[in-house]
Amino acid sequence: MTNLKRFWLLSVAAGAMISSTAYAQEQSNYYSRDKYQAVMDRRQPEFDPEPIRLGAFLVDATALASITSNSNVFAAASNEQSDVIARVGASVAARTNWSVHQVGAEFAAYRNEFSDFSTESNTEWRGALRGRLDVTRDFSFGASVFADRANESRTEPGSETSFRHPVEIDRTGVEAQANYTNDRVRWTNSIAAIQSDFECDCLVPLNGITNVDYRDRDTLEGRSRLSYAVSPNVAVFAQGTMRDESYKYDQVIGGVVHTRDSSGYTISGGADFELTALVRGDIAVGYLSEKKDDPLYKDVDGLSVDGRMQWFPTRLTTVTFTAGRRAQDVGAFESPSVISTDVGARIDHELKRNIILSGSYRHANYDYQEADRKDDIDELGAGLIYKMNKKVHLEGFVRSLNRDSSGTSLTFDRSYGVNLIGVQLSLHP
Repeated sequence: MTNLKRFWLLSVAAGAMISSTAYAQEQSNYYSRDKYQAVMDRRQPEFDPEPIRLGAFLVDATALASITSNSNVFAAASNEQSDVIARVGASVAARTNWSVHQVGAEFAAYRNEFSDFSTESNTEWRGALRGRLDVTRDFSFGASVFADRANESRTEPGSETSFRHPVEIDRTGVEAQANYTNDRVRWTNSIAAIQSDFECDCLVPLNGITNVDYRDRDTLEGRSRLSYAVSPNVAVFAQGTMRDESYKYDQVIGGVVHTRDSSGYTISGGADFELTALVRGDIAVGYLSEKKDDPLYKDVDGLSVDGRMQWFPTRLTTVTFTAGRRAQDVGAFESPSVISTDVGARIDHELKRNIILSGSYRHANYDYQEADRKDDIDELGAGLIYKMNKKVHLEGFVRSLNRDSSGTSLTFDRSYGVNLIGVQLSLHP
């Protein structure tokens, strides 16, 4: 991104922050979406944990332990190897209980220990600080800073069976929000700067590389949505996003140095609604564009979709539908971006106040740019949550993931099937 464009983006975001804010303390009746309560959101005072009161703070804390059986640890096309993974960790989140303004913090850390393949064992953590300043009932400002460490699953397209360890991702970032809500009008804005560092060694050189440093990048992204409530049940909106990706290292392809740097935007329109027909949702459809700095790579553009809809056939059942189409970098060396299209459905049923049954299905298609490769991913899942009391919750789950990869760019078969079954115990002080 040129300095002029970067300055323009920051100026637009700053201007929006000066003239608007994060959510007003009291929402306009035109944007209330609480006619129906989703099963997973419904509070059960007899079984849900209560926050700990420490002076001006409310603190939520959870400790967990789980055991999972994985039928194909390395997501390999053949010679599948299974293992059992133990996961332990805890999280704590605190927020002020002031009538105006808010300050909050959170921290979580987890250890994943593999029984047979110790090289797969890893640690994850996340910490964040955030605050909100309520200037008036309509205006407020928000800001946050975070740092985290995650480990990319072997089932992700950017991971390879030839990696000695799972890809480790360290991220740090800052974000500011400025939003406005008054009667029928709502304007939400955000801008974020994120630094991502990817680490992983290969057993053998892959495409001439022995690490994934080519994925390291700085990301600058902004988002703005302007909504108008046609009625208390329906609001229409227009929104735009801008994203700049600046990679720290170039790639050598065919003996020539190339860069993955890009800048892009989406422009879309849609509606958020909660109808009397037991349906609510937020759907946006528009146009996406991603410009590449390197002439080797073609620009990407096309349809943009981002939608979520919930159906409430009964008070005890919630059905959620999702759909999306976007451009993203999944980490494949030969392809700087993919067009991903995914659809999904999930059903949650409250069998009893303390027993929830769930089932889900998701299908995703990855169309790799600059490479003859396509991935089709199907995921099925089922789960059960048993809330024994306010302090002890038990969860069981089963998942099946299948990826079918095809195309002449593949040097070896990257299709796989993985089955997971596990149980998790959560403790709340």
